[in-house]
Amino acid sequence: ARIQAIGSAAWIDEQIGTTATGWPVLPLQPEAVPSSCTGTCVRDNYTMYLLQRHFFTKALYSPDQLRQRVAWALYKILVVSGRDVSHPSRLSPYLTILDQRAFGSYRALLSDITLSPAMGRYLDMASSTRTRPNENFAREILQLFSIGTDVLNADGTPRLDAGGVPLPTYDQATVDAFTRVFTGWSFAAQPSPGIVNYTAPLVLNAANHDTTAKTLLSGTTLPAGQTGTVDMNAALDNIFQHPNVGPFIGRQLIQSLVTSNPSPAYVARISAVFANDGTGVRGNLGAVVKAILLDTEARATPPAALTYGKLKEPVLYVNQILRAFNPRAASGTGQSDGYLAPRTTPMDQDVFRPATVFSYYPPDYLVTGAVEGPEFGILSASTSLARANFANTIVFSTIGTSTDAPNGTSIDLAPLQALAGNPAQLVDEAARRLTGGSLSATARTTIVTAVNAVAASNTLLRARTAVYLVATSSQFQVER
Repeated sequence: ARIQAIGSAAWIDEQIGTTATGWPVLPLQPEAVPSSCTGTCVRDNYTMYLLQRHFFTKALYSPDQLRQRVAWALYKILVVSGRDVSHPSRLSPYLTILDQRAFGSYRALLSDITLSPAMGRYLDMASSTRTRPNENFAREILQLFSIGTDVLNADGTPRLDAGGVPLPTYDQATVDAFTRVFTGWSFAAQPSPGIVNYTAPLVLNAANHDTTAKTLLSGTTLPAGQTGTVDMNAALDNIFQHPNVGPFIGRQLIQSLVTSNPSPAYVARISAVFANDGTGVRGNLGAVVKAILLDTEARATPPAALTYGKLKEPVLYVNQILRAFNPRAASGTGQSDGYLAPRTTPMDQDVFRPATVFSYYPPDYLVTGAVEGPEFGILSASTSLARANFANTIVFSTIGTSTDAPNGTSIDLAPLQALAGNPAQLVDEAARRLTGGSLSATARTTIVTAVNAVAASNTLLRARTAVYLVATSSQFQVER
C-alpha cells in the first residue's frame, strides 16, 4: 500500500533513509565456557541462537526491510561464519557493520570489515605478522570480496586472451604482497582480564607490520618504510578502484535481489552506477541497489526465457510464507519469537553458520549448461522435502512453544477461510498473496480442483489446502 501511494522510487528512497533496527549488544564472554555457565547460558552466549531469533524477528516485523535484504546479500558475499566465530557477542558487531553500511560506501565497508575483530579471527588477519604472515584474508578480499579471479568487462563477462582463455586478475605474487600489507593488526586492549575485545576495531602493532615494498594490482607499488595504516589504506584504495569491483559485486547483488542470470546489459548498467552514482561518487551502494530494483529488467513483465528469475533461498521462502499471512505467536496472540533457524537448517541454510567462506552456495553454480542458479546449489531431494515439510507445518499446524521457542509461530488464515465458499476466489487470493497473481492457469485449475474436493463445510481445511499447494508450487518457489 505504501509503494502504491508514493511509487517505487520514492519507497526505495524512504527505505534507504529508514533507521536500521540494529543488532543486540551482547556481553563478551571468555573463550572457553566457564563452569558457572549452566542452563541456557551456553545456548545464549556460545551459539547463534539469539542472533538467529533476532534475524527472523526483524525479517517478520521491522520496518527496514530493504536494508535487511541488502545486508543479508552482503553477508553472503562478505562471510564470517558462526561455525568459527561462535560467540554471538563477537558476531553481532560485524552484523551491525553490514546493517550500517548497506546503503553507504563500498570503500568504507571494505575498511570496516578489514578491521573487524570477527573477520580478523575468521580469516586470521588478527594473528598475521611480518614473521608469520597469513594469506587467508588477503586472498579472500581479492577473490570473494571485491574483484574475483578473472578480469571482467563492465558487463560482467570475462576478458579473454588471444587463445580465448580468461585473463587472471592477480597471481600468487599479488596475494603475497597483500598478505604483507595486512600484517601487524590485532585485537584492541581487553575490556577485562581474559576477555578478547571483539567490539573495537583491530589496532596496529607497528613492530609486527611488514614495511618492505609491495606491488599490488595494476602494477601499483607501495614504497618501503610506510606504516601499516598507510599501507592498508593504499591497498584498499587499490582494490576499490579496480574496474572489476562494479561488475563483480553488482552482479551478485542482482542475483540476490532480482534474477540469477542477469543479462550483460543489466550488469553493465549497474556497473556504471557503481562507478558513478550521478554525482561523481564511486561505490554508493544505495544508488546501486536503487538502480538494481528499478532497472527495466527487474520491473518489466518477466520474459518467457526460463533463465529469468531465481529460486527463493530458504530464509526467503520461510519469511515470505509467514509475512503473507500475518505471522504471530502459536497462540494467535502476540508476535512470533523468531525461532525459525531449525526450519531453514534442514534446507541447508543455517543462518549465520555457512559451511565455508564461499557462503551457502557459489554465485556461479550452474543448473545446466551455462544457466546459473546459485540457490539450486543447496536444493536436493532432502532439502526439497524440508521446504514442503515447513509449509505443511505452518499451514496445517503451528510451530509450538518450547524452552527455545517461548512464543512459537503461526499464521492467520481467517481472511482466506472467509472465501472458502468460492474455491476459485480462495485460490486467487492465496496466489495473489504468494505469487503476485502469477500462478499459471494450469496450476490454478489443479489447485481449485483439489480445494473443491474438500467438504464445503470444512472451511479451514479448504483454506489450508489452497495455501499449502500454492506455497509448495514451483511458481511460488521460483521468483520471477
